[in-house]
Amino acid sequence: MPSERVQRRIDALLDEADTALTARDWKGAAEISRVVLSMDADNADASTYLAAVETAIGDKSEQDPSATSPEADSPEVTDFDSTPTSFANDRYQVSKFLGEGGKKRVYLAHDTLLDRDVAFALIKTDGLDDASRSRITREAQAMGRLGT
Repeated sequence: MPSERVQRRIDALLDEADTALTARDWKGAAEISRVVLSMDADNADASTYLAAVETAIGDKSEQDPSATSPEADSPEVTDFDSTPTSFANDRYQVSKFLGEGGKKRVYLAHDTLLDRDVAFALIKTDGLDDASRSRITREAQAMGRLGT
């Protein structure tokens, strides 16, 4: 069972996924649900949201053959087109892509220095003001404390 802090984060992410589903943002809802499942593999709500996206995409595919994936509804983010193999001078070895939000992509990576798996968020910083940078720094510090 996740700690209280992690559960609060999961709940916030599920709220975002719910909003994305309501807006028919299939890609966003799927990515957020996958991030929740990476934090809590047994999360029934995230599994239900992901299944709902797959059903919606399936229904849409029957009507429009070009709409075969969640990406068909959203423009591609050109800054994040390819999956990197590592970060921070090879300290973090990327295992797989977990999900994407409006300003970041999250990868499962192995921290070679501490010999543990971590979630590595690659944050797009273009156009961020000082308040946004400060918020991101606080979030990173909070998430870093979860792993200790």
